Amino acid sequence: MMFPTDNKLVIKKLTVRTIKANKVRNIFVIIAIALTALLLSTIFSIGISGTESIQLQKIRTMGTIEHGGLTCPTAEQIKKLKSLDYIKDVGIMAHAGEITETSEMGNLSLSLFWFDKTEWEKLRIPAMSNIKGKYPQAYNEIMIPEWILKRMGITNPKIGMDIQIKYVKPNRPESEASSENFKLSAYYTEYSNLRSGNVGMMYVSKAFVDSKEITPEKSGTATVHFKSNKNIEEQFEKLSREVPSYKTQKWKTVPLYETDNGGRLSTIVGLSGLILFIMLSSYLLIYNVLYISVSKDVRFYGLLKTVGTTPRQIRKIVTGQATRLTAVGVPLGLALGAVVSFVAVPFALSGASIETGIKVSFNPIIYVGAAIFSLVTTLISSIKPAGMAASISPIEAVRYTGTTVSRKLIKGSTGGKVQKMAFRNVFRNRRRAAVVFLSLFMGLTTFMLVNTLVLSMDTENYVNSYVENDFTLTNNTFFQNGTGVKQKFDNDFMSTLKSIEGITEIRKVSQKIVTLKYDETLYKRHVEEFVKRFNSPMPTSEEMKKNPRIFWSSLVGLDTEYIKKLNKTLKEPIDEEAFEDGRIALFSTNNPKLFKMDSDVVFTADKKEYSLKLGGFLPERTAFNGGTGLAPIVYISNDYMKKLFTDPVLCSITINSKGEKEANVLKQLKGMTANDNEISIESRLETLEQFKSSKSMLYILGGGISLILALIGILNFVNVMVTGVNTRRHELAVLESIGMTSKQVKHMLSLEGLTYAIISCGLVATMGTALNVWIFELFKKQADYAIFTFPAIPLILFVAIVFAVCSLVPVAAYVSTTKATVTERLRSVDG
Repeated sequence: MMFPTDNKLVIKKLTVRTIKANKVRNIFVIIAIALTALLLSTIFSIGISGTESIQLQKIRTMGTIEHGGLTCPTAEQIKKLKSLDYIKDVGIMAHAGEITETSEMGNLSLSLFWFDKTEWEKLRIPAMSNIKGKYPQAYNEIMIPEWILKRMGITNPKIGMDIQIKYVKPNRPESEASSENFKLSAYYTEYSNLRSGNVGMMYVSKAFVDSKEITPEKSGTATVHFKSNKNIEEQFEKLSREVPSYKTQKWKTVPLYETDNGGRLSTIVGLSGLILFIMLSSYLLIYNVLYISVSKDVRFYGLLKTVGTTPRQIRKIVTGQATRLTAVGVPLGLALGAVVSFVAVPFALSGASIETGIKVSFNPIIYVGAAIFSLVTTLISSIKPAGMAASISPIEAVRYTGTTVSRKLIKGSTGGKVQKMAFRNVFRNRRRAAVVFLSLFMGLTTFMLVNTLVLSMDTENYVNSYVENDFTLTNNTFFQNGTGVKQKFDNDFMSTLKSIEGITEIRKVSQKIVTLKYDETLYKRHVEEFVKRFNSPMPTSEEMKKNPRIFWSSLVGLDTEYIKKLNKTLKEPIDEEAFEDGRIALFSTNNPKLFKMDSDVVFTADKKEYSLKLGGFLPERTAFNGGTGLAPIVYISNDYMKKLFTDPVLCSITINSKGEKEANVLKQLKGMTANDNEISIESRLETLEQFKSSKSMLYILGGGISLILALIGILNFVNVMVTGVNTRRHELAVLESIGMTSKQVKHMLSLEGLTYAIISCGLVATMGTALNVWIFELFKKQADYAIFTFPAIPLILFVAIVFAVCSLVPVAAYVSTTKATVTERLRSVDG
């Protein structure tokens, strides 16, 4: 009867001692694992940091983390909100007045507000930064954002300083405005002005609103923050049923948690593909290193079997080595990844237009995820070598020499030539050769692909494709909720603009919201396409008759110069004279077949009805990028717009200038719009510089990743050649003993390395190039400005490096193993 024995300690000792006996192997595996962890942690860090930075920007520009609120809430409604289990926080705020005059503040629209403790600490502070001081407590204390203080001329604020404020209570005429002296209790950095332009708030105390008999029920809001950020609309529908509002109240939602699922899905797919590619490249290196290590130690594993070691125990020895090396390589790679993230993350996100600051995330998911993927890669890589070690029989192990000798008789007079010998040696172990070819192929192809995509991003073509004019000035009040549309481009502004030297053309775009009269014959197909395109509910004809305002859109006024320029590209030119006179209107669409020409276009604005004939079509987003309703955008001439409406508000101005004067014009425009967030400037020059910067960023970041992947392929080759020469040192000694010179041996080994390089480059030149062209075609569908540019010079330089490494490494490995004489090498037991 056999009694079980606990030999776990013995297996552990064998595993540790085997690791100590393979120092060169250990270095290769640790480097491979560290590079894997480095790449994965860097990619995770860029992805998560980018997501968190964008989300933080959304929160900061909204100025709050709340999901919405109920205006003019009663005490009973507030109590009910606080009792609901799916609401995390309920904040209370009150509108305390409008500021009518502040010295040197310029064109600002400012309000006074009071927040309760929950509103300020739980819902507002997460959207602020650099808070100095405390929330107002006394009657005459006030808290003001830094950007407003600067507009007031206060560049060095101090807690306790006096600030004179003139304000009027809510819903009172400006004639009742009063002036008070406040003490500054706190100031901070605010970001909501990036979204709202020149609109801002100052904050007062509870004592102040109580003294003015201002309550949340009269002019305030009860804000809510749900426990879950998912299905916000559904939660608000449920909330509105449980806390019904009165006629004077309204539920408002914060557009903060809207997500682009399509964009998110494509990002996830792209990152997943990159992660799998990195894992595959690392797998090839780790697998090959362990496979060669097991091949080298075949006799050792065979002897273990003779003393009763089971296949399962041998697998444990091999996988135990892999996990212990992972325990060294992963922390090393993660540490490097953490350091690299400080540079890589800001660099990678520099072109993402994150105005509120880039957050370098150290989320545990980054490092746990990178560690898990690295460990999985290593364990998968060790499965095959472990199985090979476990399946070796003792008899095979005794006969094993570490080299594969073909039993096939080769006839002919050229069999002994160095070139033939080198070629046959490469394919003696076909599996090992295939892994090296694949590693080098993947590294070189990735390098070629990254360079092709980045170099193909043609800057001039990008600007010519997406920027029609030298400058575009946009009136942001059209796109800021609740701030009211303002005439930013008034007569004084236009006069100053026309006086700038170098400007050759100024074209204006005006806009007004109108309601179109729904005609099923004219609009039915358009509505069906709109509903399908935006996945929105289909309104019925009866619904639109009962509520005509459903069918609203933008009436856009254009200078006739736009039409003259477009007529040069349109198949069916528009009647310029009829357009300018106001006899025809144009629809914005990329599918003119949805409409019938010469139909009556009837629209209502300012309670008056107007009718024009449909005289043509313009491509979508022609001169106007604003939103629209269910109805199509309607274009008329600016001259006719002025006849219909007094002083129509301009939403944008496009400007062209002389090439040599473009930089000076930009400087002048920036001077005209300085400190006015309600006007934005899009410049061809700045767009060109931003694109060049983004291109450089992608080139460095993508080039860095591709170089590391190429390095993994080169390391795989180096490992194979160094180990192969060590394993064959007895064989090489035999060749020298029968007359082969040291120079011939070096030549043969150099040719072996060059064979790997030639075949790998041949695969890159054929399969790699085909893959390169195919991926470029996919890329061009997303970036139609790209022009295929083959990276000839970078690729030639890199291929030259690969050839140099492949020819020199085998020779160097041979030289390091031939310090002993031929006789001593022939007597070597390891041979």
